[in-house]
Amino acid sequence: MALYWKLQTIENPAHRAHVTDRLRALRAQLSEDVTSKTGENDLRLATWNLMHFGNGGGYWRKTDALLYIAEVVDHFDLVAIQEVNQNLTQLRELVKDFLGPEWDYIVTDTSEGKAGNKERMAFLYRKGKVEFMRLAGEVVLPDGQTIAGSAGLENKWPFDVHHQFARSPFVVGFRCGWFTFKLGTVHIYFGDDPKRPSWMSDEQYDDVKGQYMNVRKAEIREVAKFFADRQKKERRAELKELKRKNWDTRQSEANYILLGDFNIVSPEHETMKALTGEGFTAPDGMEELPTTLGKTVGFYDQIVHRIADPRIKHGVSGAVDFRRSVFRVEDADHYIDVVSDPFVTDPKRRARGRDAMRTYFNRYRFKHQMSDHQLLWSSFKVDLADQHLERIGDEARKSIS
Repeated sequence: MALYWKLQTIENPAHRAHVTDRLRALRAQLSEDVTSKTGENDLRLATWNLMHFGNGGGYWRKTDALLYIAEVVDHFDLVAIQEVNQNLTQLRELVKDFLGPEWDYIVTDTSEGKAGNKERMAFLYRKGKVEFMRLAGEVVLPDGQTIAGSAGLENKWPFDVHHQFARSPFVVGFRCGWFTFKLGTVHIYFGDDPKRPSWMSDEQYDDVKGQYMNVRKAEIREVAKFFADRQKKERRAELKELKRKNWDTRQSEANYILLGDFNIVSPEHETMKALTGEGFTAPDGMEELPTTLGKTVGFYDQIVHRIADPRIKHGVSGAVDFRRSVFRVEDADHYIDVVSDPFVTDPKRRARGRDAMRTYFNRYRFKHQMSDHQLLWSSFKVDLADQHLERIGDEARKSIS
């Protein structure tokens, strides 16, 4: 259960009451949309891009936002977070003061280079439900292979920096119930045509325009291929050993789940085909779940899997639209009049009318305090105890007869 003691540190009683009411609404929403649809023993797995989490200025989360983020996370068992900033202060605070001792985290080093934006990726997990198997590693393309080369670019010179992934994918081993698996998380290079860089001539820009998307597709394709090849090799070796021992060959630890911000344009787009072309399967219904919040409807975030153990079944999936309960459109006036949020009222920069303040709150402020992405989640049936006991009982009865 998420911790609420930080509520008492909100000095403004009207705002404290507002946050309490919004937390209750968020709990009710998550209970209806997540808890009621999943079993106690299911693995509730999620991915969430928390926009510039830990950055300073307007991106520094206030107490209300951290309470809301913790409430959402606490309704799951394992959550991959993208866009964690170089400064880990807020990640540590989120786990220690808002999630509490039931939770722990694993975080990557920062991604170097301009495209990497000094970002980290993190895994938050409930210790009583999910076990960290002490396996963690960064994905590096083998044998001198490069993303720019894989993209098949006609003009590679602007993309020489793309020797490897802009933000290195990360894989960690976990176990939940009877399910042992490797979980890979990504934040794929966006790769839309940028404005022409000052150093690039119009002719040069015309030569490379359109190829930025090829780099995005190449990253998606290569990370999917990397994990697919790894899973195939592990399963072959595993099957050989299981047959040698005359054990049940259905069981498997060669299970891979790949999730994160893939910057998928749409389920029909080539970016999605690059992801599923290596045999990864999206859970039923996930293709209908847009995960961006704003003018552009995007299917950027995805959860896909290659599960070798046929006993593990997928449950249900969903996307948490937190704006149904917190940082709602109608909350703008509260943040103007009661909170007097300086990023909304803008007292030191230029005078804003009330309509402009509302617009700023609903276009920018909610994203900077929460996210411009919904949390995407999926559940898996990982309790195989009944099957195991039934098999042992059947074997015992056969031996008697």
